[in-house]
Amino acid sequence: MIFFGSLAWINENYTKPVLKLQRPSHVYMLDKVGALAKIDTLYLWDKQDRQKYFNELLLNNPLKFQNIDADIQAHWVEEAGFSFPSGHTYNAFLFAMLIAYAIYHNRSKVHLRKWYVLPFVWAYMVGVSRVAMGAHSALDVSVGALMGVLTACLFLYVDITRHWLTRKD
Repeated sequence: MIFFGSLAWINENYTKPVLKLQRPSHVYMLDKVGALAKIDTLYLWDKQDRQKYFNELLLNNPLKFQNIDADIQAHWVEEAGFSFPSGHTYNAFLFAMLIAYAIYHNRSKVHLRKWYVLPFVWAYMVGVSRVAMGAHSALDVSVGALMGVLTACLFLYVDITRHWLTRKD
């Protein structure tokens, strides 16, 4: 878990700030109120100030966002960092690869092998939900998924990992 937590921390604190791609929801909100030109300066602020700004933007313009569910609006405010790549999708595909590998290669439960695709269905739905909520673009999610799969492949390259995932209990 420390390893996976470290990867998520690196993505959030290094990868995203270096690439600096804005969230689609932030672009949408600023465009809706005619303040899209402000987006680059907003990302110079710290996360709490951005959250406060987006929260006030939604509160001060209720008619412009009346068709957006309140939970999604709250998520837009909470997710105030950069978007690329999608950390949720990265983690989902990383875990899906490891779980699918464990299911497919489990020597004691061969009859369950056909279910190895289910973790990928779940990971795919995580990615779709990130785009549907406006938190990420399709590119953010696609790259996050690719990074998750590649990281899992590297992780599975280590013999002890493969043995641990497929051991017979």
